[in-house]
Parts: sequence; structure tokens; C-alpha cells
Amino acid sequence: MMNKKRHKKDATPSKTNSSVDKKNLLKKEWPLLLIPALVLIALSVLYTAHRSLQEELPNGNMPNMPGGNSTATATGQPDAHGNPTVPEANIPVPADPGTMTANQTGAMPATGDPNSSDTQAPGSSGATAGALGSRDASAVANLASTLRQALQQQDHARIKQVMDDLAALGEDAVLELGEIIASGTDETALWAAEALARIGTPAAAAALLDTLEQVQDGPYKEQLAKRTSNISNHDSWPLLLDAVQASEDRAVQRAAATSLGRMADTAVVDEIVARYDAASTPEEADLLVQVVSNISSSKASAALRNLAGSVSSTTLDSLQQAALEAMAAIGDTQSVNYLLQRLESSPPGRGSRLYNTITSIDRPQAEAALRYAAAGSKGVSAEQGRTAAISALQNYPSEETYRLLEQIAASSDNAAVVTAALRTLESIEKNQPAIAERATSKADTTDLLPVDPLKK
Repeated sequence: MMNKKRHKKDATPSKTNSSVDKKNLLKKEWPLLLIPALVLIALSVLYTAHRSLQEELPNGNMPNMPGGNSTATATGQPDAHGNPTVPEANIPVPADPGTMTANQTGAMPATGDPNSSDTQAPGSSGATAGALGSRDASAVANLASTLRQALQQQDHARIKQVMDDLAALGEDAVLELGEIIASGTDETALWAAEALARIGTPAAAAALLDTLEQVQDGPYKEQLAKRTSNISNHDSWPLLLDAVQASEDRAVQRAAATSLGRMADTAVVDEIVARYDAASTPEEADLLVQVVSNISSSKASAALRNLAGSVSSTTLDSLQQAALEAMAAIGDTQSVNYLLQRLESSPPGRGSRLYNTITSIDRPQAEAALRYAAAGSKGVSAEQGRTAAISALQNYPSEETYRLLEQIAASSDNAAVVTAALRTLESIEKNQPAIAERATSKADTTDLLPVDPLKK
């Protein structure tokens, strides 16, 4: 009994012991009482920062959190345990760039297809095709306005610069330049045609030819045809050849044939020959003959010689005759020598047309070969070839040529050669008297036999 009572008494603390325990507890756990104060201080700091961000952001809106609401919803009220809640919605959190809206990104371009109009920020470098076309049209319009001013002021430097700028735009300027040509007949329109000819791509060539065909006959059409004949882009030769055959407009045919002749090479000549052989009407064949006779490109020289055949051949069809005329227009050394040798091989009385073709040669690159032949070269020694070369020298009047002809007339024992030399001297004296006077006043006995141009 006593033990039981004693036990019961020991389990009940006395008032003195309870007071002591409370004091010890306060001493040990007083730091925990600071937590609510620290939380309140933190909330005050966060609230101040939140107000500062609201003032800095447009319209006072906070950035949206991924998957969340941008509206601040925290109340700062204590939870069920009496602890105050932290207003997380008011804490600024950087938005994920992949989820930012257009309003959030501002001027930053959105990601996606660069050609899509609804993913491009205004003014961004990835403009749409429509925007590019609009800018190109505006650029051409501005350049056209500048060109008009430069033409009025006769500012040749600005004209050249504008033309260079238009050509640099390439096919992007074709549509607008074509509209300028079609809608006007002034000098600006003609310069626009020149710009298209410089661009010269198949699209540019087609625009020029189509516009030329639609223009009514008259001075403007003739001037436009001259610009069109300046197309030199080799990529356009199939289109030009098609235009010669397909168009019924003579101005289009002439312009296309002239442009084609300036860019012709072996591939062009071969295609013309193939179409000539396949021609179904005499008119179609005659058009192709005219194209060959208009060739003036030295790149076609070898193909033309091959077309004309052997120098000893005594027969010529219309296409081969056109090849001879083209070689005279080209005037390179190989072509001149071929023509002279072909003339020497001609039967008596059948070389007059070729003789006249040779005497019409006036290209600068032909002078050396003609002078060499006129002096009596080993390759051209017969009467016909040499006299033709002497007669052609009237197209190259100079003191040196005049003295060479005097030497030929004084030293040759061939009557035909002497006669040709005297006639050419007379032509130079008549047309260029100053040259004759200077050449005669200088006593020069130097042998003027030219060097073979093929051995230079």
C-alpha cells in the first residue's frame, strides 16, 4: 500500500517543479519565437519588390508563369496551422521563351517557318515573299524616279549608277521594268528596256520581246528594238531562236536575230543547222539563213568554217553562203585566211560575190591578216586573193597602210595587183587626204612586209 501511494505521489509534479520547467523551456526555445517576425519581414520585402516591378512593367502586368495565371491571387492569410502563406504569384519568375506570347516577347521574332506571314515579327529580317516583292517593286520605282531626274539633268554619272543598280536587282526587277516599258514611250522607258537587256535572263528577254511585239509600229518601237537587240546573256539563246521562228513581227525577228548573232557559239550554230535541215517551208529556212548571216561572235568561227566546208569546194548553198558572210563580219585571222583561200579556189567568173564580201571586211582584228595577204604572203599568193586583200585595206586608212600600198604598186610585176594598189591609194587620198600628205612627206624605204599574224 505504501509503495503504491508513493508512486502516485511521485507522478504528480509539484508547483515548484512546474515553474522551474517553464523557465528552462523559455531559455532553450526562445529563438523559435523569431520565426514569425522573420516571415513578416520577408513578406514586407517581397511586397515592396512586387510594387516596384508593377511600376516598371507595361500596364503593371506581371509576366505569366508557364501554365499559370498572371493575376496575383495570394492573400498572405495564415494557413490552417496559423502560419502565414507566401504570395508566390507575386514573385517575379522569368517566363519560358518557348511559351512567351507575342505581347510578352515584344519585338523579338517568333520561332517557326521563316516564310510564314503569321510567324514573322514586323520589320524582322525573315520577310515574306510578298514583302520582298513589294520592296523590290518599291526599289524599282525609286530608281525609275531617280533615272527620270538624272535624264532631265543630263547627269550621266547618276544614269550609269541607276542602270547598274537596276541590273543588280536581276530578275526581281523584271516585272516592274516591263510595266514601265509597256506604259510609257519616253526616254525613261527606253532606259528601262536597256536595263532589261543587261539583265538578259530568259525571263527578262521574254518580257522585252513580248512588250516589243505589242508596241505599235513607229519610232518608239524602232528604238525599243535596238535596246532589245543588246541582250547578251547566253542562257537566253534558245528563247531568242524560238522568237525568230515563232514571231510574225519583223522587229522582234530582227532584234532576236541580232542578239543571237552576238552570243552565238558552236552550240548555237549546230542547233540552227539542225533546224534548217528540218525546215518544212522555204520561209522558215530563209529565216534561219538570216540568223546565220547575222552572226558576229568569234566563238562561232570554227563552227562556221566547218559549215562552209572545204576551201576547195565549188558549190555553196544559201546556208553556207551565209556562213561566209558571217566570217567576214567576225574578221578573226582564221576566218580571213579561209575566205581568201576559198576565193583563190573559185572557178573563173564565180568568185565575184565572195570578192565583194572580203572587200567589205572592216573589223580591227582583220587588219593584220589583210595586210599580210596584200603584201603577197605564201598562203595567199594568187591574183584574186591578193587583190581582194589590197582592196579591203581602204577600210583601214593609215600612214603605214598608205606606204605599204606604195611599195606594192612600185615593186609588183602583176598588173592586177598594181591596179588594185593604185585604186586603193586613190581611195585613201580622196577620203583621208591628210593621211596621204603625211605619208608622202616622209621618206621611208623600210620594208613594210607584215609579219604573219598566225605566227605572232
